Amino acid sequence: MGVFANIRKVSRNRHTLSLAGNGSSAVLGFVCLALAARLLTKEELGSWFMFITAFTFVDMLRSGIIHTSLIRSAASANKRQFIVVAGSGWMISLIATSIVTIITTSVYFIFGKYIHNQGMLLFVKWYWLAGFVTLPFNYAAWLMQARQAFDKVLYIRLLNQLSFMLCILIGLVASYNSIHYLLMSFILSSLLPSFFSIWSGWSWIKSIRFADRTKVAELFNFGKFSMGTLMGSNLLRSSDTLIIGFMMTAKDVAAYSIPLKLVEILEIPLRSFLATAMPAMSLHKDPSQKKELRILFNKYAGIISIALLPIVLGCIIFADSLVLILGGAQYAESANILRILAVYTAFLPLDRFSGVTLDIVGKPAMNFVKVLLMVAVNVTGDIMAIHFAGHIWAVAVVSILTFLTGLVFGNYILKKYLHHSIKETLMTGITLCGSIVKPVILKIKALRLGTTNSI
Repeated sequence: MGVFANIRKVSRNRHTLSLAGNGSSAVLGFVCLALAARLLTKEELGSWFMFITAFTFVDMLRSGIIHTSLIRSAASANKRQFIVVAGSGWMISLIATSIVTIITTSVYFIFGKYIHNQGMLLFVKWYWLAGFVTLPFNYAAWLMQARQAFDKVLYIRLLNQLSFMLCILIGLVASYNSIHYLLMSFILSSLLPSFFSIWSGWSWIKSIRFADRTKVAELFNFGKFSMGTLMGSNLLRSSDTLIIGFMMTAKDVAAYSIPLKLVEILEIPLRSFLATAMPAMSLHKDPSQKKELRILFNKYAGIISIALLPIVLGCIIFADSLVLILGGAQYAESANILRILAVYTAFLPLDRFSGVTLDIVGKPAMNFVKVLLMVAVNVTGDIMAIHFAGHIWAVAVVSILTFLTGLVFGNYILKKYLHHSIKETLMTGITLCGSIVKPVILKIKALRLGTTNSI
């Protein structure tokens, strides 16, 4: 019973649930991508990546204006305050979605005939529908994150990904080999979790009637910087794809996007830790609690920095097999791109946690500056890499310099507030990881010794 009780306790742990949510979403996302690569031609897959890149970028623009400020405010709010925060956040989200819808629809009707990239054309034509059907389930996930109800976040993500995977499987069986079918599948698989989020009450959509003008202004004033940060972060990720798409070919976009998707494997534990760390660290945002916040920063950033290294190494060693599994033999040349991209992910924990902590302590403007600096380095580097090297591997190399820049700048600014050091953070991670691993090793040795003695 003791073993089962421990398993049950671990399975209900917020870190485990967050990891399960991010892990299952990423794994199912890889499965969907692998199926889509077999549903579409290489050219159409490249167009699909352009659509997803554009949609994700604009979705980050929408979520950026409210996501961080919503969680920061809702995490420490009582029940009455929570309703006002949720309603005010809904108001901002609906206005932002409507504005983007007006812009993209206008672009389609006025300039649509001049857009020759199929992926971008689909984006401006269908954002109005995709934007509104994805909003309720995304908003519900943010609120559940603020309340640390990660089991509900898991259910929402599973419903979204599993329904999308089912649609693609139906397309493969019925030979619906069309990017338009994949787009409609994407919209349908977003409609289902959104309907469920509204029906279950997890989206708190009824709270919109409690939206408060003062709270809306407060959330927006904080969110305008975090919006810029998230927009810049997504531009940082999508800039590689967009620049390759405009300066090279759709086939090059597909060849680069396959290993880029695989790198998300490395980000699964990081995103999970960030999701649980943000509301927990937000409880210590007051200047009088710098010491407690510093301890949490070193704990979270240190553990994930050390724990991520074996996964990075695994991606480098098994790059050929991973690319073959996800994209097939036609993407075999992308294995070396994956190896290069895997290197920069070792810098991600210290970079991401420095940014999140800057937001928490009320310095979102500095986090925005950090991301802008990284975007400038990446865009300039990508253009020069393609111009002089003429190959996508050079673009991957630029990413290493980009995230190293973010790591150094972010921790330099944060050090003025927390008075921490990168060395201190990493040593904390080594110590904590050692305290976790050591008992396991001793137990294994004891079991082996017991087996030997019995023989």
